[in-house]
Amino acid sequence: MSYLRWWSGGVVAAVLAVSWLPAGQLALAQTVDELRHDLESTKDTLRSAEERIRKFKEDIQIKKQEARSLQDQISVIEENISGLSLVIEQTSAEIANTEAEIEAVQKDIEVTEVEIARQKTILAEYIRSLYAFDQQSSVALFLKYATFSAAITEAATYEEMQTRGQEVLQEVKRLRQEMREKQTALEGFRTGLTQLQQRQEAQQATLASAKQSKERVLDLTKEQESEFQRLLAEAQRTHQSAEAEIGRLDAMIREELRKQGIGNLPSVGVLSWPVQPIFGVSCEFHCAGYPYAYLIGPHAGMDIPTNVGTPILAPADGYVARVRDSGGPGYSYILLLHGNKVSTVFGHVSGFAVGEGQMVSRGSVIGYSGGAPGTHGAGLSSGPHLHFEVRVDNAPVNPRQYL
Repeated sequence: MSYLRWWSGGVVAAVLAVSWLPAGQLALAQTVDELRHDLESTKDTLRSAEERIRKFKEDIQIKKQEARSLQDQISVIEENISGLSLVIEQTSAEIANTEAEIEAVQKDIEVTEVEIARQKTILAEYIRSLYAFDQQSSVALFLKYATFSAAITEAATYEEMQTRGQEVLQEVKRLRQEMREKQTALEGFRTGLTQLQQRQEAQQATLASAKQSKERVLDLTKEQESEFQRLLAEAQRTHQSAEAEIGRLDAMIREELRKQGIGNLPSVGVLSWPVQPIFGVSCEFHCAGYPYAYLIGPHAGMDIPTNVGTPILAPADGYVARVRDSGGPGYSYILLLHGNKVSTVFGHVSGFAVGEGQMVSRGSVIGYSGGAPGTHGAGLSSGPHLHFEVRVDNAPVNPRQYL
C-alpha cells in the first residue's frame, strides 16, 4: 500500500473518527440548549417584576395622599411596604437569573473543554502523519511511484496536512481563549450573585422595619387621633426649626471658618452615595405626591430607603457644621459644609459617628440612618430611609446633579 493511500485511508479515517460529535458532547449541547431556554424564562420573570414596579410607581403617584390623618399615615406606610415588597421580588428574580447564567456558563465551559480535547486529538493525528511523511527522503518518495504525477500528489497532500494542522492548532488556541473568557464571566456572575444576596438581606431587614413602623402607628387607635395630630404639629415645628437653623448655620459657620483662615473647603466634584440605594429612590427632589408637602413644603432632597442603623458615609470631604440630636422621636440631622458653597444634609438620623467642628473625608462614617416612625430621630417619616439634601449657596438643589 502506498504512503498516499495509507494517509488517505488511515489518517482520514482517524481524523473522521474524532471529528464526529460524541454522544456525551451531544448530550452536553442539548443540556446547554435547555439551560438557555430556562435562562430566557428567568429573564421573562425579571422583566415582569420590573414592569410591575414601573406600574406601581405610576399608580402610586395617582393614589398618594396627604398624611393628614392617622388613617392616611397608615395608608402611606402600607404603600411604602408594597413598594419595598415589589423591589425584593425583583431582587429575587435577579438572583434566579444570575444563578441560571452561572449554570449555563458552567455547561458552556464543559462543552468547550470537550471540544478542545477533540481538536487536540485531531491535531495529534496530523502531527503523527506529518512525522511519518518527514521520515522519507525526497528520492524515496519519487521512486515509490510509477508516475511523477502520483509523487507530486503525495507532496501536495503533505502541504495540505500542514495547512490543516495549522488551522486545527489555531482553533485550539481560539477555544482556549474562549474558555478563559467564559471562566472570567463565570467569576463575574458569582461575584454579582453574592452582591445580590447581600442586597436582598438588607432589603428584607428594611421591609421588616417598615412593617414594625406600621404596627407602631396602628397602636394609635381612633380615640388617639388627637394625639396623632399633636405629633404631626410637633414634627412640623421641628422640621421648620431645622430648616431655619441649617440656613442660619451655613452662612455663619462659613464666615467663621473664613476668619480662621479655612475659607477654602474641599471641592465636592462628583458626590458619592451616602448609603447604597438598595431600593432605589422612593421620593426624588420635589417629587409629586409627597405626603407632608402641606406641612413643610416641597420635598427638598431625595429619600433613599434603607434599614435603620445603616452607616451613612460622607459623600465628599467636608466640615461637620451641625450634629442635631433631637433626643427622641423628633427630627435629627447632620450638616456638612463643602467647597464652592455646597453643603449636604442627612435627615432622620438615628445615631452619630462624628462631632461638630470635625473635618471628614469621603467615605468615612458620619452617622446611622433611621426614619422608622416613632423611633429616635425619625421626625416626619413614613418608613425607614435616609433623607439626603444637596444645597448650593444655601438653597436646596436636585442631588442627582451631583451624584
